[in-house]
Amino acid sequence: MRNPLTSAWHNLRYAIDRTFKTGNRRHEFEHKYRKHGDYFGYRTNPYETLKYARTMELMRAWRPSNDSALEIGCSVGVFTAMIAPEFARVVAVDIASEALGLAAKATGHAPNVSYIQSDLVSLNAGQTFEVIFCAEVLMYVPEKQAPEACQVLDRHLAPGGLIIEVTQQDREAGAPKFFHGWDKVLGKYFEVAHREKFDDPDRPYEIVAYRRKAAK
Repeated sequence: MRNPLTSAWHNLRYAIDRTFKTGNRRHEFEHKYRKHGDYFGYRTNPYETLKYARTMELMRAWRPSNDSALEIGCSVGVFTAMIAPEFARVVAVDIASEALGLAAKATGHAPNVSYIQSDLVSLNAGQTFEVIFCAEVLMYVPEKQAPEACQVLDRHLAPGGLIIEVTQQDREAGAPKFFHGWDKVLGKYFEVAHREKFDDPDRPYEIVAYRRKAAK
C-alpha cells in the first residue's frame, strides 16, 4: 500500500522545486508516475512505439554482444521489457522509485533484470556493460554536469562496448529547460560508430552509437 505521507512529501518538494527552479527533477517524476502511471504515453503513443522498434532493430545490428545492457532512464519499463530477453544481464536505472516499480511490473520481474534508483551523474553500478542505452534522457542533465556524466558513462562501458543515444533533433524544443548539446559533448569523449536519422513529422530524432576513441 502506498504511503500517503510519501506522496504528500513528493508533492511538496515538487512545488518547492518548481517555485525556486532548483533543477531537481526527482520529486516531479515521483509525483507524475505516482499520479498518472505512464505519464509520457510510452505504452500507447505510436511515435514512441515506432522509435522503440527502430532502436531495437539498430541495437541488434550494432551491439558487440548480448551479454549485458544498462538502461539510463528506464521510466515505466516499456523498453526494459523489450531488451530483457535480448541480454543475459540488464540493469535499469531511473531517478524515481515509482518508475522502477512500474518497470519491474512491465518486465514481469524478470530474474535477469535489476534496478537502481539514481541520476546519471551519481550512478555507480559497480560493473560494466556492452551496451548502454540513453534514450532521450541526457537532455535532463544540466550542461555544467555534462563532463561528469560522460565520465560516468565511460566508467560503465565495457571494452568494445557501445553507448546508444536516442535524441530529438528539434534543438529549440524545450530550450532552455533541456540541454541539447550532447552531440558535441559526447564527441569530446567518444566517437560515432553508427548514426541513423529519422525525419519524423512530429519530432525528428536520431539514433547514434558511440564508442571509445581509438588510442593514438
